[in-house]
Amino acid sequence: MKIIYSPVEEPLYLYPFLHPKENMAFFDIETTGLSPNASSLYLIGLMTYDSIKKKWLLCQWFADNYQSEKEILQNFIDALANVKYLYHFNGKTFDIPYILKKCTRHALIIPKHCQKLFHDTTGQHSIDLLSIIRSLRHALRLEKCSQTTVEQWLGLKRSDPFSGNELITVYSEYMQQKLLNPENAKKLEKVLLLHNHDDIEMMLNLCSLFTYHEYLSENCQIRLLAAQNLSTLEVLRTQKQELSLSIKLPAAVPKAIHLTAPFPPESADREIPAIKSPATLSMEEDTARISLPLYEGTLKFFLPDYRDYCYLMKEDMAVHKSIAEFVDSTVRKKATAATCYIKQTGLFLPSLVPSGKRKISAAPDIETDGSLSLFHLQWKDKLSFFKLPDDYTKNLEFWKQYLNIQFPCFRNI
Repeated sequence: MKIIYSPVEEPLYLYPFLHPKENMAFFDIETTGLSPNASSLYLIGLMTYDSIKKKWLLCQWFADNYQSEKEILQNFIDALANVKYLYHFNGKTFDIPYILKKCTRHALIIPKHCQKLFHDTTGQHSIDLLSIIRSLRHALRLEKCSQTTVEQWLGLKRSDPFSGNELITVYSEYMQQKLLNPENAKKLEKVLLLHNHDDIEMMLNLCSLFTYHEYLSENCQIRLLAAQNLSTLEVLRTQKQELSLSIKLPAAVPKAIHLTAPFPPESADREIPAIKSPATLSMEEDTARISLPLYEGTLKFFLPDYRDYCYLMKEDMAVHKSIAEFVDSTVRKKATAATCYIKQTGLFLPSLVPSGKRKISAAPDIETDGSLSLFHLQWKDKLSFFKLPDDYTKNLEFWKQYLNIQFPCFRNI
């Protein structure tokens, strides 16, 4: 077995990770086939961060003979002693199962800290870049999600011209040339190491795509919605009955994207003007811009538990039975799901989420479960609205909740 150490270039696209780089590692394996039962492991590369040199460094364990597999695995496992976050590309499907199978074959004991990394189903400690990029495929308009395809989308160029499959033949030739032509074997060894080196080095650039994943996430704790970033929010009402929002991104995106999202179908009530304009979101460098259409008028908030309410015909609203008993019985009747509502007039923002897929609070302006109240044109309309507060240009709590609801809707469009 050979051990090769090499420096790693700073990525062209930076991403400020959410956890200390000193506890992170990136790895990739090279094998002579897909099945661990019918192939060999000939190379593992592991990239870690040197907190003293402030640089990423790569260590590669290379099988220069056919007896190195067990030794390579043991060295790799030992090197993970202080790693809490293990990054890889398709490692969940291929690399990790392959390694586990080989460890079983060689009767290697996997320590507790590695068990946590290898068997992590939450994605918190074992981070598969492919899985995250696949979830962004529609938003980024990616035809494929292979590593080379994503690198090309980012405009990156690598030195290595080979695919992992092509290197199987190269490794076989290397083993033959070791005795027949040592000088040629050295050249082939460089080719094998370079491919693994580039695969791992490029992962640092691919991590910049985590910005899209983070900003289009349903997690309300993302950095974009933190108080210090929300303070950069600017809200402007345009002449086209639209709101234009801009907010500084805590981490710049590697490539500008422009997303358009239509709203769910509206009511069939022809007296109410349709929402014609779609919602748009653009992210470029360190700025996000959102355009949202406004609806001005009167909408209905449908109260839950309609059996506890009565409908007042003159007032065109529902009241609780405890109050309705004091009203003349000729002007009230039992409420139904379609008549159990109260009305409000003002400015409203439509939601990209179809009605019925989001919880509603107990009453307008009351947030019992952290959700904003949903208003509708009619009962069972798919399109729902949020009432715009009077202080909408400064009400950051409203925007934190609203943007947390809307941003993920751009992800799969």
